[in-house]
Amino acid sequence: MDLDDERALPLKRALRALIRMRAEAGARLRRTTPRERLALGAGTVLALAVATSVVRPLVTFDPCRLTDPCVTVDALLRGAPLPEAIHLYDRNDAAIAEVAGPRRRTGLGEVPTRVAEAFVAVEDRRFREHAGVDLRGVARAAVRNLRGADLHEGASTIPMQLARSVWAEALAHVGPWRRKLFEVRTAKRLVGALGHDRVLEMYLDAIYLGDGVYGVQQASRHYFGVPPAELDLAQTALLVGMTRSPERLDPVDHPDAARARRAVVLDLLTGAGLAEPEEADLAKAAALPGRLPDRDLGRGYASAAVTRELRRVAPELAGQPGLHVYTTLDTLAQRAAAEALAAQLARVDVPDSAASDLLQGAVVALDASTGAVRAWVGGRSFDTSEFDRVEQARRQVGSLVKPFIVAAALEGGRSILDLVSSDTLSLPVPEGAWSPADHVGQLMLPVREALVHSSNRAAVRLGRAVGVTSVRRLGRRAGIVAPMPDLPSTLIGSFESTLLEMTAGFAVFGNGGMRVRPHLIRRIESPNGSTLWRAPTVAADRALDSLTAFTVLDALRDVVDRGTAWPVRQSGYGGAAAGKTGTTDGARDAWFVGLTPGLIAGVWIGYDQPRPIAPAASGGALAAPVWSSLMRAVAAASVVSAAEWSVPDGMERVRYDPSSGEILGEDCSSTVSGRSVDAWVPAGSVHPGSCHGPVMRWLDGIWSLFRGVPKPAIDTIR
Repeated sequence: MDLDDERALPLKRALRALIRMRAEAGARLRRTTPRERLALGAGTVLALAVATSVVRPLVTFDPCRLTDPCVTVDALLRGAPLPEAIHLYDRNDAAIAEVAGPRRRTGLGEVPTRVAEAFVAVEDRRFREHAGVDLRGVARAAVRNLRGADLHEGASTIPMQLARSVWAEALAHVGPWRRKLFEVRTAKRLVGALGHDRVLEMYLDAIYLGDGVYGVQQASRHYFGVPPAELDLAQTALLVGMTRSPERLDPVDHPDAARARRAVVLDLLTGAGLAEPEEADLAKAAALPGRLPDRDLGRGYASAAVTRELRRVAPELAGQPGLHVYTTLDTLAQRAAAEALAAQLARVDVPDSAASDLLQGAVVALDASTGAVRAWVGGRSFDTSEFDRVEQARRQVGSLVKPFIVAAALEGGRSILDLVSSDTLSLPVPEGAWSPADHVGQLMLPVREALVHSSNRAAVRLGRAVGVTSVRRLGRRAGIVAPMPDLPSTLIGSFESTLLEMTAGFAVFGNGGMRVRPHLIRRIESPNGSTLWRAPTVAADRALDSLTAFTVLDALRDVVDRGTAWPVRQSGYGGAAAGKTGTTDGARDAWFVGLTPGLIAGVWIGYDQPRPIAPAASGGALAAPVWSSLMRAVAAASVVSAAEWSVPDGMERVRYDPSSGEILGEDCSSTVSGRSVDAWVPAGSVHPGSCHGPVMRWLDGIWSLFRGVPKPAIDTIR
């Protein structure tokens, strides 16, 4: 009979009643005598014993119905090995993580006796005296909890922890009472069939020790760079202590908590005769391990993204244990992206924010020509939130849409130096009249300048002239499949997309108009090294004419050099760069997608539940410095080439007045604004204007406001 059977309802009600009684016990126990507390403790033990004996024949839960790969309980009892982990490698074939569980088999002979016995002494000191469930330990925990009017001490034995670890993924899908009953029954079966030594051996292989690490063998190398045989007392105590809460006791991320727990374990080991007091005191003073290079791609957003892609591209292989998955990730770029984001979030976030409402962010970096993912950071902490903001969060994109509006206009035959109005406008919408705000004070300016300074009104006018449909079609060709409603607000990025989608879409501007497809996996090999799957060679799709792409790219370089992304330069990055900032209404999202000749990266910062980030928050102020920090790190390590973009055939360099858009001939040394700007445009698409000197040119500009500008302005809305 299954526990979901109607005949199990009385038992389930009884268990719920017991839980309610325990929840109320803390308040009542402070008013009881020690003798009454002991009686209540004995009653708790009796209730658990009765519940276990009654439920035992009802439990038919099969964890392998819910997960794959999975080893069944019966197979494990017959001697089947633990499922081997999936091994991940970076772009240089260096091992970076193991996911989806344990585990290579480690004999007890490979683990020093003191290390093995340390786990026993702390986690299950009567391990060899019980048959899987320690009723005496249950009683001891109950009495201690009741005496202290607290309910925190547990009584999970090593066999129970083994069951929990091996079938952790499946047990996550069931309720706590059902999970505990499965552990109890399975623990007794494991000890009865395999014996204590084999159970301990499997436990040392299977126990989760944080950061995507399973087993003592892997953990000793991961945290300390040594095999188990070389662990000293301080290192042993640290690993043993981490079993209670691996992520919260991580010695790198939470050194104070790890140090305190290590001291407690060392006292327990001294009491068990496994360490001398003087030796334990020295171990308490020992330094904690630092961050090793292979920790940066452990249990986290990048490895989780690889696992998801594995299931998409090779579903028939995803269930096989022991696979070797060779990824496109770059360890240095991954570390630099994570550190840059963490540093910026720490600077911006409010110190006393609730854990559920911390400022979040994400970074993704792609090879500019292939789309191979080099870095993937889906949030500030995978341990506290596994929600991946690179590809799972859909947010309004803000001004990131503007380069695609400009590109669509150029495809329609317009010039990037045509004039466009940025004057006030009011548009009818279902809710009434809508008038976009703008920070650009100039009433008429070249399209290129409107993009550089991110004019909202100019973007709406230009987008209305070319049509939302044209912008949407171009976005689709670039890989942006997010719905773009036929609304004026779409033209300033009110539609939602993901960071991955927008970053990949921007690649068309730096890649000669060719679309890239982001991917994380290069090839998959079997445990014996034979190739099972290799990423197919996909012919690149042209999304944009190469001349149009370079024209927009050249404008995006000025966005970085003198426009809204100027903080990239202020932050110290001096290499070739182009990009676009994005800030949504109310400063709820801050974006920056930037390109270099070798790498394209996107950054998003905001709250999961959208709300204003901070006063004067913007993509330039918040996201662009993260990008700059990442690019400085990869440039210093020569992760990508420092070359410039190649200018395609058919382009010419011109000089224009940023106020009037007039093309300046070689003999024209002065302008109305007193400035001139160089730009790349398709050859023959523009022609030099007159050069009357500063006074006459200023008068020409004034006259144009009354009679209309010398060339058609993009102002289809009155």
